[in-house]
Amino acid sequence: MSMYTHIARSNRLNNAGGCYPDAMEHATTLAILLDKLAKVESKIRPAITFVALFMWLTLGWKKINSANDIPNFIKISGAAPCKKYAFRTFYDGTVSWAEYAIPYKDKNRIVYLWQPVPTCFNEFFQSFISDQTYGTPFLNLKDKKRLFKLMKKAWKTPIEVKDNPRVNKNVFLHYFMNCAQADNTLGAIVRSQLITNDKAHHSSAIYYQQLNTDRIRTKIFKAQNSYLSRLIDAARKAKLHVYFELFLEEYSVNLIQATIKEANYLSQSGEISQFELDITQNSSNKKRIPAILIGSARSLEDNHVSHFFQELHTLVVNAKNNILGKGLGSKTKLANQSALRDYYNKATYRIALLFIVLTGARPTHNISILSIYYSGSDVVFIKDKGVLRQLILCDYLKQEIEHYLSLQSVIRTQLNIHTKLDELWYTCDQNNVPTALTSRELRLFMHSLWPGVVPYQLRHFFSYCANSHMFSDKLFDNDIDRLMGHENLGERLGSDTLFPARLAVMKHFLNTLPKRLGLEVLKYV
Repeated sequence: MSMYTHIARSNRLNNAGGCYPDAMEHATTLAILLDKLAKVESKIRPAITFVALFMWLTLGWKKINSANDIPNFIKISGAAPCKKYAFRTFYDGTVSWAEYAIPYKDKNRIVYLWQPVPTCFNEFFQSFISDQTYGTPFLNLKDKKRLFKLMKKAWKTPIEVKDNPRVNKNVFLHYFMNCAQADNTLGAIVRSQLITNDKAHHSSAIYYQQLNTDRIRTKIFKAQNSYLSRLIDAARKAKLHVYFELFLEEYSVNLIQATIKEANYLSQSGEISQFELDITQNSSNKKRIPAILIGSARSLEDNHVSHFFQELHTLVVNAKNNILGKGLGSKTKLANQSALRDYYNKATYRIALLFIVLTGARPTHNISILSIYYSGSDVVFIKDKGVLRQLILCDYLKQEIEHYLSLQSVIRTQLNIHTKLDELWYTCDQNNVPTALTSRELRLFMHSLWPGVVPYQLRHFFSYCANSHMFSDKLFDNDIDRLMGHENLGERLGSDTLFPARLAVMKHFLNTLPKRLGLEVLKYV
């Protein structure tokens, strides 16, 4: 196995679609942590337990090198704006819920928004937060030192669970990040909130996509619930109930035995909104905070892309109508060569732009399929970053390519062209010499119809469509990685296996795009 193949295989196993961390091993290690926390002096035990579990949930321990590094977590009012290291309880009329501040990168700034805690943690977290004083840190320096010592020294396995499998403490502290890496349903933007930058599958993917914070909040809530449920189920099967007790001042909460009821605002379809109390004019109404769009600032709207291709369709049809006579196939007088070239070149631009938006191909690397890799089937191959990459063609695009090739055959005859190019589609210059289409040429043409937008944004739009596809069989993250040709995951030709069932799912998605954009069939001859 070559070094590259080994790295590619390792990337796939550790990223979306790979194996989740072993639930039983991590459940045992969580039991060991909770056992250590249960032995802390009762007066400071709730606060130390709260901070230890929250920092485990949010990867906080990765950044802690001394007791002074442990943040000053505080409680703030539900009427105050969200800020760093803040917590609050929110009541929607059904169940009070604990929420914590989570950072989002919005353009060139960081904004903090409220994130509900996972369901199995809520009773303990909400009760603890409710007992705190506004603005007072949960731990003083002495208590931080106590917690730091507990977390940093070796965790010995209690005799009662010594026969259970467990993981290294440092592996355990990365549990949520490792789950997020393997999770095949998150998408790049949500995953970026749950992992560190150096563990990102594809560091540029977040710049292709766009998602509002209400949807991100929902996906994070569901993901954290899922990852914790794996451990709770494993602990229940291993009968570790006695270790899963979280102690408050007057009572305790058992994570395995707790009866769970969710607040209504957490079960809204697809989105969890953020609210703030409005205390102006003696009112205590809850006002919804508008969601923020996170991700690509160059994201395109469906209707704008659809309108562009309608304009392009009209442009090519008008060029066809400018040709004298009854048509290319008639025996009547043909149009002059300039009009013929203009028609053909515009048809070439159209097929190239359709190719990008319907396959996600990189317009800076491959604006055309090479002839030797085209057979008229669903699957073609292109040169991408110097290596072969597999593409799947939707039925509409296959039909459009065949129509274009029919035109090309006629044009070659009418303009007396004998030179062959490797590219399947190309333009003709003023001397009727075939010329490979360049990225710059296509960009200038697109700018003439849609100023300020470049062909690469159609690739971003393709990614957005794939991530928002919710019909029939949903695309998983590694399906999208394959469609986008993310080479650092090993999706080069020969380094990955695409099974027929997944191929069918991807083909089904691709077949939805022409209808989504309202694309029309165009017969050139």
